[in-house]
Amino acid sequence: MPPLGETSDELRIVAWRKAVGDDVAVGEPLLEIETDKATLEVEAAVAGTLLRILHAEGETVRAGTVIAYVGAPGEEVAEEAPARPERVLAAPAVRRFAEEQGIDLAVVTGSGPDGRVERADVIAAITGRGAVPATPASRHRRALAERLARSTRIPQFSVGVTVDMTHAAAEIEGTPGLTYTHLLLRAVAWALREHPDVNRLWLEEGPGFCSLDRADVGLAVAAEETLLVVSIPEPDRLTPADLVEAVEQAAEAARAGRLLERHRAPVGVTLSNLGGIGVDRFTALLDPDQTAVLAVGAVTKRPAFVDGQIRPVPQLDLTLTADHRVVDGAAAGRFLISIRTALESPP
Repeated sequence: MPPLGETSDELRIVAWRKAVGDDVAVGEPLLEIETDKATLEVEAAVAGTLLRILHAEGETVRAGTVIAYVGAPGEEVAEEAPARPERVLAAPAVRRFAEEQGIDLAVVTGSGPDGRVERADVIAAITGRGAVPATPASRHRRALAERLARSTRIPQFSVGVTVDMTHAAAEIEGTPGLTYTHLLLRAVAWALREHPDVNRLWLEEGPGFCSLDRADVGLAVAAEETLLVVSIPEPDRLTPADLVEAVEQAAEAARAGRLLERHRAPVGVTLSNLGGIGVDRFTALLDPDQTAVLAVGAVTKRPAFVDGQIRPVPQLDLTLTADHRVVDGAAAGRFLISIRTALESPP
């Protein structure tokens, strides 16, 4: 089982795409699994025949567990997975919390599924009382909460600009299906090419940087009590019609919990748009695995000086929150100005 979970190494087998005796090609979908955030396909890493399945549909296993054997027809394989040391079931955040409090998880009685130790169980062990009453949260909501907690530990700052959206509004009126979100994705991609110092990620190991060679842009999509980031592949190199289709497919995949490989590509910057529900401006929390997030409000007409006269002009407030370990204030400001320029007068 590959380590595909973002906050937990427990993964559930949803369905096997191959049966014992079937031929398997490299890159061919082998099974579907459910992670802490979505349902994903696992592709075969080797070619051969599926000789034995060790874990059935519906079972939850840990990353690194042997779940099947692929080899030559007739090859003898073990009937059971290799024995592994017993380990207490608990999310990484609960393990950290228990360690900080000096609590051995092995002596804590878990109240979660399959005896999983929850944070409330650790608190109960600390206080010596019974289980702490709590309103259950969905698995997706718990995963989101853990990521947001990681975000608050990152040194981050925000800068903002106001954009004249006159040109953008005219382009939208002349192109069916095109929205401000599409133009913003394109503008961010343009800016990433001009500022490669923003299109990179901070690596805790080292520490150091990982530069991204593509101008993919993330898009925040609300789905079932969680927030998913889908990657839009190089939106500045797509035609308006192709960009509309790409965003629609990515959003549908996110809401259905079935992200494709291209939707999970690493990105340095994510777009979060609340303008559609009437929010004028806001500051977004940074995704812990990215460098910046662009918070987008609503386009509204405001008084502005144009050619020496006060006129109503469609304007948009943008707020960029960035990881200070990767970029400083001046670099983030220049990147944001490039986005504004791309919206007001596209290259």
